[in-house]
Amino acid sequence: MKTLAIVQARSNSVRFPNKVMKKINHVPMIGILIKRLMESKEINEIILATSLNKSNDDLVSYISNEGISCFRGDENDVLQRYYEAARINNGDIIVRITGDCPLIDARLVDECIKEFKDKNFDYFTNTLPPSFPDGLDVEVFSFKALEEAHNKATHNSDREHVTKYIRDSNDFTKGNISYDKDLSAIRWTVDEKDD
Repeated sequence: MKTLAIVQARSNSVRFPNKVMKKINHVPMIGILIKRLMESKEINEIILATSLNKSNDDLVSYISNEGISCFRGDENDVLQRYYEAARINNGDIIVRITGDCPLIDARLVDECIKEFKDKNFDYFTNTLPPSFPDGLDVEVFSFKALEEAHNKATHNSDREHVTKYIRDSNDFTKGNISYDKDLSAIRWTVDEKDD
């Protein structure tokens, strides 16, 4: 079974344009995220999923030069983008990571993947409810669940947010890991320049 991490990122963020390419200690933020994610022992391959918009050309060029494959798809239908990226790259288990989380913890990612496998869930996360700092969000789901969401989701909000359909539906088995205290108010994510 192939575990595929799909990192969603784009350059034309409204609140903070090109944030994923902003440098932290001379390294683009997305590069820091990818390097940290590569420390995972459970992930077989990392893919960047972005849109066809030309504003993402520099992002794709940078990621490709780092040896990471890219998939480019619809700007607004992120569910379609994930589904196609997973299908083309033969992912059985999909790990969703967002590109604005440079402090992602590979050990936490691995723990979520192991729990997902051990308990045979359709969907597993550390955000139902959130307890880890915002920016350590991990979602793990089966390709089968992703495919079902892709085939059945009709609302724009379900297509714009990859796992909303799965999270809202009672048709999937779900699990969550929690930290021993609630640190969810701490922000380790980058949405705006202040972050």
